[in-house]
Amino acid sequence: MDGWKTVRLIRQALASSRWKGEDLRQVQEERLLNLLIHAYQNVPLYRKLYREAGYHPEQFRSLDDIDKIPILQKDRLKLARPEEVVAQGIDPQRCGIVETSGSTGIPLRIFLGAIDQQWQRVVAWRILFEHGFRWTDRTLEIRMTVGQQFFVQRFGIAPKEWCSILDPPEFWAKRAVETRPDVIVAGAGTLHALAETVQTLGLNLPSPRLIVSDSETLSPATRQLVRQAFGRDPVDVYGLVELSNFAWECERRAGFHVSADSHIVEVAAASGEPGPIITTALGMWTMPMIRYETGDLGEVESARCPCGRTLPLLRRIYGRRVDSVVLQDGRRIFWPFFHEVLGRYEELGQWRILQDAINQVHLQIVLTDKAQCLLSRIKSDLQAVLPGEIHLRVERVETIPLSPGEKTRMIISKVGTAIEPHPVSGREGV
Repeated sequence: MDGWKTVRLIRQALASSRWKGEDLRQVQEERLLNLLIHAYQNVPLYRKLYREAGYHPEQFRSLDDIDKIPILQKDRLKLARPEEVVAQGIDPQRCGIVETSGSTGIPLRIFLGAIDQQWQRVVAWRILFEHGFRWTDRTLEIRMTVGQQFFVQRFGIAPKEWCSILDPPEFWAKRAVETRPDVIVAGAGTLHALAETVQTLGLNLPSPRLIVSDSETLSPATRQLVRQAFGRDPVDVYGLVELSNFAWECERRAGFHVSADSHIVEVAAASGEPGPIITTALGMWTMPMIRYETGDLGEVESARCPCGRTLPLLRRIYGRRVDSVVLQDGRRIFWPFFHEVLGRYEELGQWRILQDAINQVHLQIVLTDKAQCLLSRIKSDLQAVLPGEIHLRVERVETIPLSPGEKTRMIISKVGTAIEPHPVSGREGV
């Protein structure tokens, strides 16, 4: 990797955070047009997809035309052969490969060339530098698989310690004590387990300057626990394995800034309403991801962030479309609804909603022994605000296990894909 080029690209990305809106839009349009032409000419899947829809990149004039570009469905990508999704002239066997967790049983394989990998690193580094990261900072990162060490890290530049999520939380805490990291990066569920362990063992750790939560939605309860354990408010970051991280909280915590110089994000809903998140990665050329339907739901924030950055904002990210309770009429209830009630109880630890059938909701909660008496009260309060047709069962559990891919899903619905949500009108681009 060209280290100086990476530094230059990071600086350019940081500068774009305060560009004028019209300048940012112009860059997006130029990069998207080039990517569309490349995908149509060199990637068989896109050529077939666009011809089926009667679309040609020559039709693109501005971002106002973006909804004319066919949406790329994840299922179609999963079923495609490598030679159909990788640009012609590139050998898939010489590419780096990352895989999604495959919650439906079939993982999605993403092929990355050297330029794509550098681009993803720049995108990730940019978020850290937005929060004051320094090249001398020591990082502790906890992941499903231990990452590689880059050449420059051997010389003390951006030193990183890896832990596997398969190790017990006590091991993570031990390594945190030994390495005294300036930065901790992990999924929200992993951070929750680490913070609990630090408090249980009574460890006195120096407060990291930066704690980053990604891979899943950071719940208010986990945010509070991490703040108590480490004395630092975690930064919530949104992204996907297949697209890298591209939306993040700033120091004002007023929403999620979109890295609009590297990604185009659309929310297929009217303003102020939740809708499917559709994303284009402007720097992925080996296996382009253009108007990729993420499967997540989000909501656009129209107000400008008080931090002064001009990047667009997502007000809220709800997570997977199936991570909601589905009602008989097709309406959906997302996790913030449940937090409004459950967040009143300081004694309440983690919680999870399970829906096995329409009108059947099962709440699992982690409570201390002293708070056992709250079970009936919690059920009563929640039942009072839920639609009358829902039968609610509340159960105390010792722990909430991680889902595949190191995620703790707050809502798991087995009927989430059986009923389509009400159609939405309008589309917000951010």
